[in-house]
Order: sequence, then C-alpha cells, then structure tokens
Amino acid sequence: MAGINILFYFVVYKNIHYMAFIRRIKKGGATYLAKVESYREDGKVKQRVLEYVGKEENGVPVQKMDINKIDVENVKQYADVRVLHQLALELNLSYLLGKHHKSIIALLIAHLIGKGSIVKVSQWIEQSAIKEVLGLPELTTEMLYHSLDYLEECNFDKIEQNIAAYWSKLNPNDNKSFVLDVTDTYYNGRHDGGSARKGKDGKVSKLIQIGLGVSFENGFPIFHKTYNGNISNIKILEDLMSTMAQRGIRTIVMDRGFYSENNVQDLHKLKMTMIVGVKQSAGIKNNILSKISRDEMYSSKNQVTLKNTYVYVQEKSFLFGKIIIIYKPKYEALKRDKMLADAATDEDVRYVGYSLIFHNCKLKPDAVVKKYFDKDVVERSFRTMKGDVQLHPIRLWMPQRINAHVKICYLSMCILSLIKHRCAKINSSPIEILNELQGIYKVNLMHSLTGQRFSKVVTVNNNQKNILKALKCSV
Repeated sequence: MAGINILFYFVVYKNIHYMAFIRRIKKGGATYLAKVESYREDGKVKQRVLEYVGKEENGVPVQKMDINKIDVENVKQYADVRVLHQLALELNLSYLLGKHHKSIIALLIAHLIGKGSIVKVSQWIEQSAIKEVLGLPELTTEMLYHSLDYLEECNFDKIEQNIAAYWSKLNPNDNKSFVLDVTDTYYNGRHDGGSARKGKDGKVSKLIQIGLGVSFENGFPIFHKTYNGNISNIKILEDLMSTMAQRGIRTIVMDRGFYSENNVQDLHKLKMTMIVGVKQSAGIKNNILSKISRDEMYSSKNQVTLKNTYVYVQEKSFLFGKIIIIYKPKYEALKRDKMLADAATDEDVRYVGYSLIFHNCKLKPDAVVKKYFDKDVVERSFRTMKGDVQLHPIRLWMPQRINAHVKICYLSMCILSLIKHRCAKINSSPIEILNELQGIYKVNLMHSLTGQRFSKVVTVNNNQKNILKALKCSV
C-alpha cells in the first residue's frame, strides 16, 4: 500500500504570529487554507500569504503533510458497515434492542456482510471498521453470544411492532394487504428434545418452521414466529391470528395449506378480508367441482391472463364469501397424461387442472385471481431469508440461540427490504448494492516522524454516490 496517492491536511491554529491568521481562499471549486499576514502600505491595510497550510474537506480543516513520511497501518472495510449501521439506527434498533444494542447490531451487520459463523465473524471484525462505527473498544465472540442470549429474552413483539409502524409511515401505500407463508430449515440442536423429520427437500433432520407475514407490495417483513417442525400450517394460522389482529392487519393472502373452514370463520369474526387457496377435499369435489362444466368454463368470457399463461375462472357463493374455480388447460394436459401413464384411474384425474380460491373481498374474480398468484412476494422474501440472509441449516446447539438466530435473520430482512425500497430505481439487488459499497474502505495511516495518526476514506465513484444518495446515508 506504500504507493497510495493520498494527501492529508490538518490546520493548526496555534503558534500563529501576531497579526497573522488563517484565511479561506477558494480556487477551482476547492477551499484552501492559507496563513496570511496583515501589513500597512501607503497608509492602507493589505494582506500577504505567508504559506498554504492545507485545505477544507467537507467543512473540516486538514493539515498538509509530506506523503513520503506517511505509513499505512491498515485498511478497513468501511462504507457498507457504516451504511448498515445508519439504517439500523433509522429503524430505531439502538433503542428497541436495549442495553446490548451495539453488540446485537454488530452481529446483524456481521451476519449480512461477514457471511459466516460467530467464530469466523471474529476474524471479519478485525478486518472491518465495525468497532469504530459502533463506538466499541472491543467486540469479542463472547459478547456476540451474549447478544444472542439477550435477544431471545427481550420483548421482540414490541420490536416488530415499532419497525412495522415505521415502515407504515415511510410507505403508507404498502400497508393495505399482507401475505402469510411458512418455510422450514434444519438445525443442529442437541438439547431441545426435538426429533428428526423429512423436510420439503427430502432430507431427514431436525426442523424448525418460520411463519412470516410480509407486506404485499414490497415484501417488507411485518411479523414472524418460530415453530417446531411438526406443526401444520392450519395450526400455525390459528396461533398467528391474534398477532395479525394486534398488528392491525385487515387483508391477508395465503396459500391453500392454511385453509380450514374453522380458520376462515375465525378470520371473519376478526373482520378480516382474506384471499386463501382451498384444497380439493371430498366435500369440495362433491359440492363444487362435480357441478362445473369444462366446456362452459373454457370460453373467452372466463379467460384471465396471468404472467405466463391463461386460466379460466368461475365464481360461486360459498360460506360468507365467494369461491373461485380456476381451470388451467395447459397444466391439465401435462398432469393428466403423466398420471395416466403411471396407472391412475379416470376418477383420479377427473379434477386435474382445477384449483380453488376462497375470498370475501369486493374485488372482481379476475382481480382476486391475479392478486392470489402475485403473492410470490413472500416466496421471494423466503429466498432472501435462505440466500442473502443465510437462514440455511443453523449451526447452533442451544434452542434459545436458534430462535435468536432467526430473529437476526428477520432484522436482516428488514434492513434489506429498506435498501430495496430506497434503491428501487437502481437496477441492483440489496446484496449487490452492499457489495458495491465494499469498494469504499478506510485507510488508517501514521506520520513516521510525529507518530500522528490519520484516516482517509477512499474516493467514492459516481455509482457509489448515487447509491448513498438513494439510501440517504453518508460515509
């Protein structure tokens, strides 16, 4: 790093001779600092420049030094750390997370950037400016583990509610409807009494499930809850109803795994509007699907255009709302042929190609269908959680730390969602944006003669400037 072309300045206002003072002189868009002296000539007061002592950068005077006498001490990962810290403060995490907020925010930032276990994160800490940004004299592995323990014990409902309230003020158009879904992940806990189960990918291991509610338009996480791996979605919805009501959620979109007649009746009692998929139960087949005519449905008046296909719909009264029957000819042809080839009976394939949605909203059938199939915002959130946020198999052994890890993932999603919202006009994902900011690092230097230490943030390019402006952050 010896060849870095960086020039440093710092103005010393002491030891100035009588009648001499520091004057700002603007040249070519820069402000230089010069020591000038007043003198009289022909009865008039004039000034002359004794020497240029430095310049102002961002309103701060910095001393002029000989670059040949400056040694590089270290280079620290800086801008991405500082930006994530500013966004965490914007979400008021310094208050909401209590007395251990600094170490929890450190773990949150390290989780998004460090990309490793807590043990490995300790190595990343020394390569970044995290301690400086947070104002921590030290940040040990023990402190990070203690932050997980504290996070499990704190009132996380209050934290979620405050974050959701902030998002509602920031983006009031994104609090009209929400999507609920459940995902699972493996963990390595030995002390929780849990048993191994087969996951969606076929692997047999210990599982936990995470119920997650996100805003419909932007996928901002509003609430979450962790469950054992053997809890059905129907039971999870039963448990989450009170949370949804407390958060002021009035419209919810869900897939068919959450549907039961009791569930939709209970949601109705809570005066919620719902759009929920319905399974092909025996009762639905006998009372609804058996009375549908394919030929009548398969007509232009019933056609609805989705992203990559056409479907055909009919709507009928059902319970306290409507049930929409959806017919997918392309899916029917593919699925029916495969099932018949596998020795399925005519009765087995009778209702292939049909799906159903129950709703009690005022939207027309085509709008309901489009909204239901647009609910993949929560699936994208889960992909973010398992990919960018690293909700991969959890390598923690104590149950309370496993739950705390999920909370870190949740807070990470909040930060990434805020970045995505702010940088909507920049054609990059939140992680790509953070990677771009990694190019802005801080160089720490020392003057070889005086021992005086300095730091310099490397030059920011135009793309990085645009990102910082969009995020409303500074470095």
